[in-house]
This record gives sequence, C-alpha cells and structure tokens, in this order.
Amino acid sequence: MRALRVHLAIIALLAACAAPQPAAKQTPQRIVTLAPNVTEMVIALGAGERIAGTDDFSADAMPNRKLPRVGGLQPNLEKIVAVRPDLVIANAAGLQPNLGRSLATVHIPLLVVTNERLSDIAKSMTSIASALGIDGRPAVAALNDRLVHQRRTRTNSPRVMLAVWTDPLYVAGRNTFADDLITLCGAKNAVEVNGWPQYSLESFVAHPPDLLLYPNHSVTPEAVRALLTRAGTKNVVAIAVDENLFTRPGPRVGEAGGRLNGILDGGR
Repeated sequence: MRALRVHLAIIALLAACAAPQPAAKQTPQRIVTLAPNVTEMVIALGAGERIAGTDDFSADAMPNRKLPRVGGLQPNLEKIVAVRPDLVIANAAGLQPNLGRSLATVHIPLLVVTNERLSDIAKSMTSIASALGIDGRPAVAALNDRLVHQRRTRTNSPRVMLAVWTDPLYVAGRNTFADDLITLCGAKNAVEVNGWPQYSLESFVAHPPDLLLYPNHSVTPEAVRALLTRAGTKNVVAIAVDENLFTRPGPRVGEAGGRLNGILDGGR
C-alpha cells in the first residue's frame, strides 16, 4: 500500500511538472506616452529607449529621435494601435474620458498618473517604474534631493504669479504643483484661488504680484506689457521663464526651483 502511495505521488509530481505553466507577465517594451512630462519621467527612469510613440508635444523631450506622434489633447486611437504598444501612459488631468475603454477593446493597457501637486511627481515616477519592472528609487531620490536643495525661507516673501496666458488671463492658483514650487522657494502665490483658473483683471489689480512669471514660448513680452497696461499696475517685475520647466510637473521641477530661486535672489 505504501509503495502504491509513493507511486501515485510520483505520477502526480510528474504530471504537475508536465502541465503547462502560466506565462510570466512580460514587462512593457513598447510604450506610448501621452504628455511631455510623462515622456520626461520615462526618460529620467532610464527607459527612454522603450518609448515607441508620443503625443504631439513631446518632440523637445526627445530631440534626437523622430517617433510616431499619436495626437494632442485627444489622442488618435488608430495611430496608437499602429505603434503596437504594450503600455500607454497618460496624465489624469485632461484625460480623454473614453480612452481607457477604447484601449481595452484592443487589449492595450493604460496607466494613468496624477501630477496635480509637487509631491505627486515622485509617486507617478514610482508607479511608472513599477509598471516597467525597473528600480525607480535612484531617479526618485535624485528628484527629491534637488527639491530639498531648493527649499528656502525668506523674511519678506515676494508675491509671485505664474501667468500661462494673458488675454484672457489664466494663472497657476493654489493647490497646484506651481503653487507648491513657489512656496518651496520661500515666496507666496499672489493668486488666492485654486487650480488653473481664468483670472479677472479686477482680481489682478486687487492682488498684484511683485513678480509676474510667464512662459517664454506661449506668451510674448508685448502681451505681458499689454496686460500690465490694462491693469494700470506699477512696480510689477515681469520675467519670461522656460516654459518646459515651469509648466510641466515632471522630473525637471528641481531645475525650475533653481531658476526661481535665482530670480528671487536678484539674479534674474
């Protein structure tokens, strides 16, 4: 009887070994990124070579590679499918509502990351690294170290406004990554409402900034002068800043902090 039990156990073991095993989950090797800050995150994590396609605005993030573009704020599903990705990565902000459902019908996974606040960036990089099967800790640590290095306390906190458009006026309000960056550098956001709102001229006049920052590609100096003329506000210093640094919640926000501190320290 004992010999029979041993024999049956051996047969069961052999059968288990012979049975087909579930295939190991493959890490994504062909990625489509749907925002420039996401593209920069993947590159910072050391996985830039896996990017097979991007949104229409990521060209400057990968100047040495001409990759297929799959659309802007509303990605083109056919163009995404044509790239044959095994993962699409997008920002939660501005995400096309039906994108996830559309990608699911063609069996393409979608990873959505949130980057509303400064602290979200490290979390997003960690999520992306996990999805790609790589160790994201060195890149995240480098990001956090750069931000810590830019932290300042100022006796008289200057009032700063980041205007992303001037006519109509759109600004970076409270509870945004830009607001967090301004605070990190020891300044105060002159905007007293949340998000990225359209801001009235009356509000601008009532709460004028000491320093008005504007993106160097989207907004011209002439447009800023016209805004200040309409407002009739004096003693506002307007400075153009690198649009890609100050409007992208990505791994280069530490550089934006360095630039802002240089301006606030009087280096312009």
